[in-house]
Amino acid sequence: MAINIKRSGIIGVICLGLLGSCKSALDLKPKTDLDASTALTGYDNLQVALSGAYSQLNNYKYITPFFNQVEMSTDNVEVMKAGNNATTTSIESYSFMRTASMMDIQTWGTGYKVIYAANMVINAIPDNSAANLLQLKGEALFLRALVHMELVQVYGKPYVQDGGSNPGVPYMTSTDATLLPSRNTVKEVFTLAAADFEKSATFLTQSKANAYASKEACWAALADLWLNAGDNTKAITYAEKVINSGKFSLVQGSTYLNYFNNDHSAATDKETIFTIKSVDGQAKGYYGLGYNYTQTKYAAVSAPLLSLLTETAGDVRLGFYTKLSTASGDRYFTTKFIQSGNTAVSSPVMYRLADMYLIRAEANVKTNPQASLDDVNLLRTRAGISGAGLYQLANLHGRPTVLQVVLDESRIEFAFEKGRRRMDLLRNGLPVVRDYVGSTVPGSHINIPATDKSMIYPIPATEITVNPHLTQNPF
Repeated sequence: MAINIKRSGIIGVICLGLLGSCKSALDLKPKTDLDASTALTGYDNLQVALSGAYSQLNNYKYITPFFNQVEMSTDNVEVMKAGNNATTTSIESYSFMRTASMMDIQTWGTGYKVIYAANMVINAIPDNSAANLLQLKGEALFLRALVHMELVQVYGKPYVQDGGSNPGVPYMTSTDATLLPSRNTVKEVFTLAAADFEKSATFLTQSKANAYASKEACWAALADLWLNAGDNTKAITYAEKVINSGKFSLVQGSTYLNYFNNDHSAATDKETIFTIKSVDGQAKGYYGLGYNYTQTKYAAVSAPLLSLLTETAGDVRLGFYTKLSTASGDRYFTTKFIQSGNTAVSSPVMYRLADMYLIRAEANVKTNPQASLDDVNLLRTRAGISGAGLYQLANLHGRPTVLQVVLDESRIEFAFEKGRRRMDLLRNGLPVVRDYVGSTVPGSHINIPATDKSMIYPIPATEITVNPHLTQNPF
């Protein structure tokens, strides 16, 4: 397809597998004698090919721009050093101009390389294969669905707008690099991804570390998918499959306070469902997530988010931020991307158990509001809040609705994590309001409706040029 995959080919992706097996957290034996005729035959070679997909998922050319697109554009962020980085500035200010820097954001191209690598494995393993091969196929199916869902989050309108009939992204299941696909609708992407997650879960029978796909990770992704599709019943069903699996628990005390400062491989980390793991010393430098979000860089905590973090005495989640005193006042920066004291290394969590409780909480708002508050209070109790700091139906602490309670709790719990705030707003038709003091966002972009064209991103110009079947998003 029109993502320059032709230049990668089988050997290119296998080489990524070699690099991943040697340098990444995935414990695969390095291979040195693969060629195109043998790369996709045999368990060992297929395992290396799958490592190539995992390696691309952890590529700074994918994970960093993706996080920038879904995090820096929310009301959790106060832009610092506007103009210091042309690409991030255009994201932060919603001024999506057709510039080389804006159109060169690499989420699209690198995302489809993950998908291409996954498809190589998927298409090489029949459904009646041995269990160890089906495990590899299941992991590849999960990665394919996950990245398609992340891409449609960036480049497609929310499902709830027009019932998913708007253009999404091409859902690729082929490794034919000559294809010039059209965009599937948002609904089609959701449907195809759901089928991949479901099928993946049936193949994933091995117990592996949380840096690998698992059936529980599939269920977590399905809970998220169906919440964003507006199917609350299915969202609850899949969230509860994870909650009731007995495999996970909310980490407590010092383990919670240090949750984001490690690679999530410790035996005490019972909360992480799926993470993109980086080992200590595997630094991404300027391109790492920590670079953008630490002190004196681009993204400080916004005034409204800080107000929520400090609203209730004793909330330990303020400890996930560090204060910097400046001539213009104090600013706070997240420490969620500093691993073992290194701002150039992080292992971002894609899904954790807390997600499942707040997905269930939002899905229950209309039919069982008390259950929603119970789930919210569970997380608040873990955060050190008790007594009057917990919510009751008769006392929502000034919030007009239980939904607002859930959204505020989600904002506190998941700030700077994989764009959850952005999807909370889009899914519920709420605007991004950035009128807080100190924001460098232009005055014409301080209140952006969920339906505004600037809430979704333009497809890279290079893709539109080489593929006449792709339609561009308005901007």
